[in-house]
Amino acid sequence: MTSVADIVEQLEHLYDDLNAESIDALDSLYCDDVSFVDPIHHVEGLDNLKTYFRNTIKGVEYCHFAFADRARQGDDVFVTWQMRLKHPKLAEGREIVVPGTSHLKLENDKILSQTDYYDAGAMLYEHLPFIGFVINKVKTRVKSS
Repeated sequence: MTSVADIVEQLEHLYDDLNAESIDALDSLYCDDVSFVDPIHHVEGLDNLKTYFRNTIKGVEYCHFAFADRARQGDDVFVTWQMRLKHPKLAEGREIVVPGTSHLKLENDKILSQTDYYDAGAMLYEHLPFIGFVINKVKTRVKSS
């Protein structure tokens, strides 16, 4: 039987440098019928999760996750992390840093579901040319109110 600490350690290792090789290794971590939810997508099934991740990292120079805190209650595990992402079409090619939390539900020593919580605007929308300009204008108005 795999311990929760082992599962989280494996998660941290695979996400430390999210790339094609680590995506191929997701079989050892996730159930075949995994449910994955983040602010941008909802994916059902391991094959669909792999496809989602492969599409997500296209054009990415790097995507690293640094994990911090862990908490567990029964089969529920919560981990906090900081993602560092660099993509030539986002933030004028500068590194983007986004903090987040994942809620994992475990079953039979694997992850049955994962829900990621993070600010999608800070990760993506604020760094797109036109949309980012509009979001920054709105933020400026809110701050000065």
